[in-house]
Amino acid sequence: MNKIKQLVAQLDLVNQLLLTRVSLEDNAHRLQFFMQLKSVSQKVSLAEKNWQVKNACSPISSEK
Repeated sequence: MNKIKQLVAQLDLVNQLLLTRVSLEDNAHRLQFFMQLKSVSQKVSLAEKNWQVKNACSPISSEK
């Protein structure tokens, strides 16, 4: 019976380790996703600013 208790304890430990590993990998994927999202957002923001500056400097004015 003692051997069975040891095996169950080892299985519980392995289960905890696997859950921790999955959680860490999930967090890493989420972090990578949000970093890519931030990068894209910054590129879009920069493109919008460049478009606004280009539009403001245009020789064709919207005022008549």
